Amino acid sequence: MEIKKIGIIGQGALGVMYGNHLKKRLGNENVFFIADEGRVNRYRSADMVCNGEACGFSYRSPAEAVTADLIIFAVKFMGMEGALETVKPFVGEHTLFLSVLNGISSEEMIEKAYGADHVLYACVQGMDAGKDGNEVTYKNMGYITIGNKDKRRDEKLKAVTELFDRTGLAYKVPDDILREQWNKLMLNTGVNQVTAVYGAPYSLIQKEGEARTMMIEAMREVLRVADTQDIDLTEVDIDYWLELLATLNPEGHTSMCQDVLAGRPTEVDLFAGTMLKIAKEEGFSLPVNTFLYEKLKELEGAVE
Repeated sequence: MEIKKIGIIGQGALGVMYGNHLKKRLGNENVFFIADEGRVNRYRSADMVCNGEACGFSYRSPAEAVTADLIIFAVKFMGMEGALETVKPFVGEHTLFLSVLNGISSEEMIEKAYGADHVLYACVQGMDAGKDGNEVTYKNMGYITIGNKDKRRDEKLKAVTELFDRTGLAYKVPDDILREQWNKLMLNTGVNQVTAVYGAPYSLIQKEGEARTMMIEAMREVLRVADTQDIDLTEVDIDYWLELLATLNPEGHTSMCQDVLAGRPTEVDLFAGTMLKIAKEEGFSLPVNTFLYEKLKELEGAVE
């Protein structure tokens, strides 16, 4: 199959970055944003800007639906349930789904709604896009790591990688996409959550101290959880992330830290929340992630 029509749901930094890239190469007739009628009206009245350039996106509400060959989910995790319902009129017999959300949960949600045969697993690496109001800026698009959870190189994977080749989107197809997702989840569980709790830039965890120790211990707890799921993560993976962390702009902030500072809900349920749920099922506790979860819920003003 050849992917021609692409629907994107979610106008965060990633959705805008990918939408702008694809629209420029495939045109507004083939690349459009999906949203409910209220959001569509808002989006049309205030166009997005990407790296200083007006995007001129095309928008479609469910009432204006056409069948999409590929639907890309780029919403926040708390918006997934609504997004799954909103895209329903755009789903055809052969529609494929790709999620660029953090964590390991969104693909399972898509599979429950639309079937595992239509879902590819992915995680985004190396991008630095940020959003302020209706403006998105980035220097590095990074790349999309993509694959099937059962490691098959099938027709749907071929169709999406051919689309990426055709449009110049960088990607990698690893031997084990689930391991890649868990590895990035481990990074986010440490770095994102700790910087968010402290309300601090990368510099805080680039130097020895309480925050850096907490970050590493949070990541080690993910190692323990991953082992119960037959995911082969090790201390070597943590060392890799620590080396990468040392190269980041000390004054930069993680997305979760930005959410906390702006008073927005965070994706803590996607990180510590997921880890705590699995650990409970397996019969052990995660003291560091429990602390981070409770602290972030307090910061959200949603203490349970």
